[in-house]
Amino acid sequence: MIRLLSICLALTVLCLPLCACSDTPSATVITKSQVNRPTQTTTTTSQTTATTGNAVSSGNTVSGQSTAGSTGTTTRPSISTDEGNSKTGDAIATTAISLIGKPFQTGGAGPDAFDNPSFVKYCYKQNGHTVSGRTALQIAEYGLDVNPEEIQPGDILAFCNDLGGAIGFVGIYIGNNQFVASTNPETGVKVLELNSDYWAQRFITARRFQ
Repeated sequence: MIRLLSICLALTVLCLPLCACSDTPSATVITKSQVNRPTQTTTTTSQTTATTGNAVSSGNTVSGQSTAGSTGTTTRPSISTDEGNSKTGDAIATTAISLIGKPFQTGGAGPDAFDNPSFVKYCYKQNGHTVSGRTALQIAEYGLDVNPEEIQPGDILAFCNDLGGAIGFVGIYIGNNQFVASTNPETGVKVLELNSDYWAQRFITARRFQ
């Protein structure tokens, strides 16, 4: 009997670990698809290309110069009316002013191009006066001699090209110490200042139509 109890006791001791294991929960199996992977953030870098010096504005303006298509107007001198000249003189001066900017051409007699003498002849002819002669010297003999202090719009002004030389250049006085003449191939018909050093030194005479 004692031997039977000993055997039972020994079996009980051996079974205790097996009972403890049966109370332990089984491990959870995690599949490959359930593995938490770190989130991969893709950063896209925006590349901006800047072209230096080639910016185009909506106004199409380059270096302060507008290309919008507007055309500038040339400011023409007005006739001085305080000299008391006749209407014919004013009309001759007005004709001269209207031709500012026309090109110079040797032998040109107008209306599109002029040499120096033909410009004066043309302005007078447009207002009913025929100026004889073809050279500046011959034109300077037309009409009556005028005192320099009494020059009026429409008068012919005569100059020498070389100091102390003969008359070789003529123009039409428009008032305010200004006159208009067909000058040379580079500048054409333009306004000149009578009281400038160059022309004041070369002035010879003024003539008025009869």
